[in-house]
Amino acid sequence: MKIGRPKEVSDEHIVAIARRCFLERGGSISAADIAREIGVSHTTLFNRFGSKQGLMLAALGAPKEIHWIGTLEAGPDSRPIREQLVEIACTIAAFFEALHAGFTVLQASGIATDALCSGEDPEQSAPARAFRALTEWIDRAQEQGKLARCDAQVLASTLLGVLHNRAFSNRICGEPGSDKATDERHVADVITLLWDGIRPVS
Repeated sequence: MKIGRPKEVSDEHIVAIARRCFLERGGSISAADIAREIGVSHTTLFNRFGSKQGLMLAALGAPKEIHWIGTLEAGPDSRPIREQLVEIACTIAAFFEALHAGFTVLQASGIATDALCSGEDPEQSAPARAFRALTEWIDRAQEQGKLARCDAQVLASTLLGVLHNRAFSNRICGEPGSDKATDERHVADVITLLWDGIRPVS
């Protein structure tokens, strides 16, 4: 009887399961345990990612692609601009929450932050491209008269800073009562606070 070739396990699948394992059990979990969870040999993991640290960086570091960049590049759309801002901010807030969760495990494992961007052009990293996409989205909204004129880069930095700080506070300070609904209300409150400065002049 002819035996078929084993099904190839994608890097994306490995990274997703490895991330769950690291977040649930910390950086001390062995590569062998992760490999068993995935259903591959630990040699496969090292062949793909070079080392356990390489796997950790792939699973817990900044992503190579950020899915919501495309949404920013396609907008703004015809919906009320405030509604779009809240939606975008909620998406970015969730992104920062996931990023902080991964970075916390990496730092607890003694992996230096400079290893996160090793060998990568900072200007072409996914976070840098996301910042540019948000800045350009704001600039287009201003050109369309949907937002008041201000420095788009400063507004993008302000929004990202507030959302990043929220994720940091939740993770490091253990802010009580933080869940998805609470975070969405927080985002809406942030936009409300900014609104008087950025709403279009009627």
